[in-house]
Amino acid sequence: MYPLFESVCIENSQIKNEEYHEARFNKSYIQQYKTHPTYTLFDGIHLTNLDNNFKYKLRIGYKQHGTRYSISLYENSIPTSLKLVNDDTISYSLKRNNRKKLNQLFNQKGNSEDVLIVKNGLITDASYSNILFTDGKLITTPSTPLLQGTCRARLLEENKITEAHILESDIQNFKSFQLVNALNDFDDTRWVPISNIQRVISK
Repeated sequence: MYPLFESVCIENSQIKNEEYHEARFNKSYIQQYKTHPTYTLFDGIHLTNLDNNFKYKLRIGYKQHGTRYSISLYENSIPTSLKLVNDDTISYSLKRNNRKKLNQLFNQKGNSEDVLIVKNGLITDASYSNILFTDGKLITTPSTPLLQGTCRARLLEENKITEAHILESDIQNFKSFQLVNALNDFDDTRWVPISNIQRVISK
């Protein structure tokens, strides 16, 4: 069994955000196994016979003593409508194969394409992505994500986005949002109206 994994984007036969995936792998491995890994995330991975016209998903499962990987074609399927759901106990700081709680929340999406999870009154993530908000000038991401995404980490390091505590009530102060993850990078043409977030949390 491989309890942890990384989902990595391959474009033009090149691994995207490699250093950020390697960094998260190291941090997660130490947290899970209380020791440093004896291998790197991309050991033994060979990118052959890939068509540069397509995007691929590289999925690397790992455990204490090894990895396994698969490569598949990927088509962008980033959600554009979200339903707010509340869960004050959820935890997903490591990218685990066990997504039972996330899947339970996802199943509450109703007519929306995904959920946006609120924990202890603060905005966190969608089920598969970090979220960015903009007021038309600044781009802000919640400082309380469930999972520290690799795309999010790079955007913060490049000073393209800032972090802030974002309450559910703060959403109305933004103009639009977009979801980002390892397979769907930031795109300034991909903003979605904030009205596409459905408010359903009972007070």
